[in-house]
Amino acid sequence: MVKMTKIKTMMTKVMLGAMTLTTLLATSAGASAATVTTPATPVVQTTVQLKSRPNTELQITKIHLKPVTTKKISSQVQTAVDASALNLDQKHSDDQLK
Repeated sequence: MVKMTKIKTMMTKVMLGAMTLTTLLATSAGASAATVTTPATPVVQTTVQLKSRPNTELQITKIHLKPVTTKKISSQVQTAVDASALNLDQKHSDDQLK
């Protein structure tokens, strides 16, 4: 009984391997058949010249952040969740009317 199980397992692996190999070969054959060959295009050379000393300006911007509490963040998140749920409910109702 144990040998039958081992033989069955081995045959299953062989079959799965053969199916995988067949799939890979079919996929690569299809991909190579779908590939379009184009004639060689001429090489285009582009030259970029940079100034030795570029004109740079620095602009300093101050950002003022207000302190935020976790309660306020929680409230904003809950508002966004509620709005999202309301939007989903509205879409669901619209789909029912169609």
